[in-house]
Amino acid sequence: MKPSLWARLQFVVLGVVLVSLIANAALEATLEGVIYPGVSVGGHDLSWKTRAEALKTLQANPPTQRLTVKVGDKTFEADNKTLGVEYDLAKSVDAAYEQGRVRNLPIMGVMKTGQAAQLGYAYHIDSKAFNDFTNKVVKAIGSDPVNATLKISDAGEIEVVPAKSGYRISSDLLNAAIQRSVVDAKDQVIALSPVVTPADIQPQDTQAAADRAKELMGKRISLTYQDKIFSPDAATIGHWLVFSEAKNETGKAKLVVGIDNKQIEGYIQAIANEVNVAPINKKVTVKNGVSQVDREGVDGTAIDQAATARAITGAMTDSQPFSYTITSKPVPFKTESSTVVTLDLGRYIEVNLSQQRLWVYQDHQVIYESPVTSGATGAGFPTVTGLFSIYYKTTNTYLNGQIYGYNYNVHVDYWMPFYQGYGLHDADWRNGQFGGQDYYYNGSHGCVNLPKATAAFIYGWAEIGTPVWVHN
Repeated sequence: MKPSLWARLQFVVLGVVLVSLIANAALEATLEGVIYPGVSVGGHDLSWKTRAEALKTLQANPPTQRLTVKVGDKTFEADNKTLGVEYDLAKSVDAAYEQGRVRNLPIMGVMKTGQAAQLGYAYHIDSKAFNDFTNKVVKAIGSDPVNATLKISDAGEIEVVPAKSGYRISSDLLNAAIQRSVVDAKDQVIALSPVVTPADIQPQDTQAAADRAKELMGKRISLTYQDKIFSPDAATIGHWLVFSEAKNETGKAKLVVGIDNKQIEGYIQAIANEVNVAPINKKVTVKNGVSQVDREGVDGTAIDQAATARAITGAMTDSQPFSYTITSKPVPFKTESSTVVTLDLGRYIEVNLSQQRLWVYQDHQVIYESPVTSGATGAGFPTVTGLFSIYYKTTNTYLNGQIYGYNYNVHVDYWMPFYQGYGLHDADWRNGQFGGQDYYYNGSHGCVNLPKATAAFIYGWAEIGTPVWVHN
């Protein structure tokens, strides 16, 4: 009796399965401990090699790479060390060995690896070295975008400074391209084109900051000292404002309004120049060894500039009116000794207006001299003459002429007033031009302008109370 069709079919299937199992077992035994055929790393064929053999093959052909990045007419070269790349050959071999391995079914893995098993190298990257190279490339091409901002004009108008688009290559594209080339460890040329990068803050994004600035500029401030009242106008307050960038709750850049404390201090300094009273030094004449008091000393007064500036800064957080009474403190007088004929002091500063020159005396000897530029006499701003003394010293401040009716607000590193608003200070805006007779029409508003080095020396040498002798 012949077997049925179903029985014969079962027999065939069983035979195929049996043959497959036998073939799979034989293949598994053959591939035990070796890399599957068709597997390569960095272009090196590792088929049928043990891990040790594969490692020797890769070590005999160590991966080296030279990378060239071209952007327009600029070229940047890098190697493994420059990029901070260190290849891990042992890990690369491990990845090759695991390629295609399917538990109990090696024949399936062989079929897969036969299709595509071209692996790249395993590697580690020193992120600092890598970023140093990519940042150098990015920064060398084009320019960063510039956000829109605001400025306050001399007339107190709020003006928009337009944004400027940047022109850069994409750091993300550059990083991805380099990492792809590192995997293959082959020399490669990467060509990129810069793209326009818009600014994060556009003119329309400045409206909120402009509204806030307008609110602050409308603040009413009243400062009282004795019988004088000082009230800064909107333009003056506008110059106290600074515009900076911050992030909103979604992480987007925005423009915010802040307060420039130095500008407020400059405004208070202008008030101090008007109301401070310099001490009247006691004058003593020595004749034949006998002292004679020619004038008794009188203490001066100086307003508390720091406290006033702090009070205004604190009040600028809202738009409510603000009133403040300025306090002052005494400035003790010094005693000056002299003879009837000459200025007989151990330490003093002499300023000769006709020669536009200054001398510093110590122990009756000149220890420093310098050209100066004094007040513009021909323009109605002569420097006061007489014997005075430095009654105040400060650094990094602003001299504001608005309180005297003049439109200037300048920064100086050294300020040493000796009589009311007259003082010694540096003047960078003169570009090193001092000592000439052009002072007559092109001089200062009355102060004695000094070269930076001279101002620094006198500031460090002179004490409060040091005499200043100004004469023609």
